[in-house]
Amino acid sequence: MVMTTRRAAWREGSAGGWDDDLVWYAAGMHRMRALTPGLDDFFEHLRTLLTGVGTSSDPVGDMIAIARQWEDPMSLGYQSQVHGTFAPKAAWPSTALWQECAHNHWFFLPWHRAYLLEFEAVVREHIRQLDGPADDWALPYWNYSDHAADPRRLGLPVPLRGDTLPDGVEVPGVEPLADGSFPNPLFIPVRLGPDEPAPGDSVAWASATRALLRPHYANQQDTARVSFGGGVIEDPTNAAQWHGESPEIGQLDMQPHGSVHNQVSGAMALFQTAGLDPAFWLHHCNVDRLWETYAHDLGHGYPFRNGVGTGTAAHASWIDRQFRFRRPDGSTGTWTAPKLLDVGALGYTYETTAPPPLPAVPPPPPPGSGEDPFGLGEPVPVPVAEAGPLSLVGEQDVVVSGGEPADQGMGVDAFPAAARWLLRFEGIRSTRPAPTSYEVFLGLEPGADAAPEDDGHYVGLLSLFGVYEASRDDGTSSGSGQRRRLDVTAQVSAQAGDLRPLATSVRLRPVNPGRDLAGAQMSIDRITLEFG
Repeated sequence: MVMTTRRAAWREGSAGGWDDDLVWYAAGMHRMRALTPGLDDFFEHLRTLLTGVGTSSDPVGDMIAIARQWEDPMSLGYQSQVHGTFAPKAAWPSTALWQECAHNHWFFLPWHRAYLLEFEAVVREHIRQLDGPADDWALPYWNYSDHAADPRRLGLPVPLRGDTLPDGVEVPGVEPLADGSFPNPLFIPVRLGPDEPAPGDSVAWASATRALLRPHYANQQDTARVSFGGGVIEDPTNAAQWHGESPEIGQLDMQPHGSVHNQVSGAMALFQTAGLDPAFWLHHCNVDRLWETYAHDLGHGYPFRNGVGTGTAAHASWIDRQFRFRRPDGSTGTWTAPKLLDVGALGYTYETTAPPPLPAVPPPPPPGSGEDPFGLGEPVPVPVAEAGPLSLVGEQDVVVSGGEPADQGMGVDAFPAAARWLLRFEGIRSTRPAPTSYEVFLGLEPGADAAPEDDGHYVGLLSLFGVYEASRDDGTSSGSGQRRRLDVTAQVSAQAGDLRPLATSVRLRPVNPGRDLAGAQMSIDRITLEFG
């Protein structure tokens, strides 16, 4: 087996960003796009869905009519629909394995690792057919989470920008247009950003800090902890939970994974179209790299490797659930989570998995300690204050209250000293793909400045990736929207002398206030402050 190295897209010494791995990525993407009929029209219908402006009265139906032609696994179209599709199963190509993606639970990371490996193999085959360095090539990763060392990394890698290739860049297989310019296969026309970050712009969407600080990989459902990887699914045949209706989304899945999808937007704003954007694959390589950072550099390891939790229903689910992919030769690639834990055995490595700058990180609990690394048996949190329903548009302070008026003066010292505190958001919906994430702050006074650097009040990011799909009451979901939860224990502790848990506030501030927020009609049914 040839060992390949996935390298950062933003790196020192590259000529305009067009390093060899990105040149060959463009060459493979060019061939994959050429095998995807109707792609330009598909993007126009997607633009209508995103903006509400266009000639199509049924953009989803029009996209389905195009996508049902994407039957070749060597094509970009087919590979994108593996992640998600609007097409009903009856309209799929006869041998397609589509709509397989795992989100909002603990299989999110291993499933996407397998997806990257299968996609990488397809690109390598295209490179091989061009007589390129197929055996040595690997996907790059977009290293936005390392932006403290270089703020340029917050922008899309330069090769993904601009609809034509810059002078001096030659991509094998790409022919000139009528005007003599060469199309850029890594550019798509429906992104909203980001390019160069402007002074004062929020960078919270790119931060992996809160995810890397989570103490354990996964949670049993509905506990008083937020995990790194997501909620446990004991029944892996539960299709609704597999496709995102499980109670807990992991911190990494939410931020930076989901927040990057919201930030780039366009095709990246939807499960069903994200894989059409070349940025998607670079983004998910970074998410996969952050899993290695968590497991190795920070010492958390992989699920069940220390023997804790083996023999449980959760363990059986983890080792038995199969991920299946149709390959270009007609065979089916089959993976399970345990087969995906050793990246060296899978034939790749990253040039670095060093974490971004972090505050002091508590060490992971030792094997056999009372701290269960999977959150099994944690107490169920108790709501003490709530708000809602409310619409999400611009910045707003939401009053969160509970109990009798006479009790609302109680301080934090009235609750158990060892309690964990959560903010829970339920029934998050939108009528179009959400164009932003929201920064969340607890306990700010009206008019007080809000800054993500204020660890005493800043809770984290409310990512809305996937909310639109869970809001469609058309048989593809329950229509009940999604839920999120954020650990606010540190903020409650920091404000212990002043915070009144039964009468406080939550500030919601959009990361992208200049986008069309009203058009997406985003809303939340209920916000609760809970302890457990």
